[in-house]
Amino acid sequence: MDGFQRLPLDTLKLLFSNIDISLTTIQVEAKYVNSGKGRPRYPVRSMLLALMFMRFEAVPSLRKFCRKLERRHYAREICEFSGASTPKHNTFSLFISRAGPETIEGLFAELRNQAFKMDIVCPGNDVKVSLDSTFMKANSRRGRKGGLSDRGARVGKTDRKNYALGWRVHAVTAMSALPLAYVVRSANVNDKDVAKPLLKLAPRLINHCGKHISHVIADRQYYSAEVFAAMRKLKAEPIIPHPSNVKDPMIDLWLTKRFKVKGDPKLVALYKLRMAVERSFKAGKLELMMEKPRWRGVAKVRMHVAICFACIYAVAILAHKIGRPELANCIAEFTY
Repeated sequence: MDGFQRLPLDTLKLLFSNIDISLTTIQVEAKYVNSGKGRPRYPVRSMLLALMFMRFEAVPSLRKFCRKLERRHYAREICEFSGASTPKHNTFSLFISRAGPETIEGLFAELRNQAFKMDIVCPGNDVKVSLDSTFMKANSRRGRKGGLSDRGARVGKTDRKNYALGWRVHAVTAMSALPLAYVVRSANVNDKDVAKPLLKLAPRLINHCGKHISHVIADRQYYSAEVFAAMRKLKAEPIIPHPSNVKDPMIDLWLTKRFKVKGDPKLVALYKLRMAVERSFKAGKLELMMEKPRWRGVAKVRMHVAICFACIYAVAILAHKIGRPELANCIAEFTY
């Protein structure tokens, strides 16, 4: 499908028919014992597509999603389930546990690698990346008759004044608003502590493609001598504003009390590119339910984030395949 193409009425079916997840499907199938005994299982590709379809449809729980699969032939057709038989919620739970976080994160990595081969993530040899984190509320509640708690989650900041129990997703994003690498930590973990692991993951990926990270753009909570040293070790220029109370700033860039950027005009222009990572988080939260995971435990929260980011890449890949690159970040165009 080369050149400009008008979007069909059923864009979601077009999207799912073009998703190539063959490598992840093989990895999950290898975890099954193919002895021939027991009930026939559902196709692995269909189960993976169903987990992605659940995010696109914004269905909050597996039970509700299974009821939708039972009642709607359209949903079964998109997820490639043959016949009227569909998996129950416990089948999905067993599938998720069997696959594991590394394999589900491989789904994100597979689509990301496809996007790199198409050269849509970060065109050019000098790559600018943005570093930031976002809060996700934990799936927990209090109650006399029996509460639920996410044991791995911790209380952390949701914004400047409020706190809640949850997790934080720390991500490195290209200027195309496509995530390169991410990690999930408890909400009370400092952003600076996670910067180093991310600054190891992203350069490996970029260097493998024959590119080089030229600038790392981040907010002022990442301002520290260690973070600056880690970035310059990669031969990348840090674009991080210093707090107002710093005596000897390492950079001519700062934020005023009204959050206006001041300093060297070139650095100010580069710092404004930081919104790329915000656009990536916004797409995941508004369109794919990333903000409020219904799964508990760090392993399953990692899988939830991986599926959401995989959906973002699936949209970007299809938009370029059909000659509509301006829709690469428009998830709503393909789901409604």
